[in-house]
Amino acid sequence: MKLNRKLSFKVFLLSQLAILVIGLIFLITLYNFLYPESRNETAGPTGGPVTTLTKSLRIDLDQPDDNLLTFQSSLIISGSTLPGLAVLISTDTEDSVIESTKDGSFSTVIKLEEGVNNLMVIVFDEKGDSKSIERTIYYSREKL
Repeated sequence: MKLNRKLSFKVFLLSQLAILVIGLIFLITLYNFLYPESRNETAGPTGGPVTTLTKSLRIDLDQPDDNLLTFQSSLIISGSTLPGLAVLISTDTEDSVIESTKDGSFSTVIKLEEGVNNLMVIVFDEKGDSKSIERTIYYSREKL
């Protein structure tokens, strides 16, 4: 089959541009399909819940162990959490608030009452969320 029709420069240029645009659209669609995490979705919610990734609030208590029997009237409380958070240390007789250091550690000394001492260590983040650990400490002046 022989074509005798000549294309004008204008028709040729428009057809080449149309092929280029269709090719670019195809490549962009393929890229977005293969790499969905690269899409910029900061324009607003897409129908799902709006959430932000946060560090998980945690608290680890190194000292004291639960159900500890001690013969000393003071006790070291130490542990770790996220950096710069308020840590509330509460006993039956007193409460104190300290701040965790840059590496997240905290430490303080508390006075014990003779007998059973209930200890609660609570950490609070900037949003007001909290996490707690409880310990029971037994203090006796008389060594058994």
